[in-house]
Amino acid sequence: MKSLKVNIVTPEKIAWEAEAVSVTLPGSDGYLGVWANHAPLVTGLVPGVITIKLNEGGQSKLMACSGGFVEISANAVNIMSDTCEDAGEIDAGRAKAALERAKERLSISDAETDKARATLAKERAEARLEVLDLMER
Repeated sequence: MKSLKVNIVTPEKIAWEAEAVSVTLPGSDGYLGVWANHAPLVTGLVPGVITIKLNEGGQSKLMACSGGFVEISANAVNIMSDTCEDAGEIDAGRAKAALERAKERLSISDAETDKARATLAKERAEARLEVLDLMER
C-alpha cells in the first residue's frame, strides 16, 4: 500500500515526522481520514486526537492536538498546531486538573470570564485525556 509523509510542527518543535499509511484528524467539520493520493486540501483543526496508522499491521501513533491547520498535497500531510503531544508527553494528573479548572471557569457567569479561552482549555484537556484512555485499550 502506498504511504504518505506526515509532518507535525508546533511553534516550539517538530512534534513528529515519518511515513504513514493513513492519518485521522480532528477537522473543523468533523474527523477527516487521509490516505495516499488524497485530494489537495487545507482546513482548520480543532482540539482532538490525531491517529496516525504507521503500517498495515495496525500499529498506530496517537497525539493530542490543540487545533491549528492541516495542508494535504502530493502524498504529504503537513499539520501546524499550537501544541501536539504524544501519550508519553502527557501528565494525566495535570490534564485532569486542567479539565477541572476549565469546567469551573465555564460554570462562572460573569463578564470577566473568557468563555472562549476556557472552552479551548477544556477541549485541549479532554483531547489529552482521550489519548491516554485510547492508549490503555
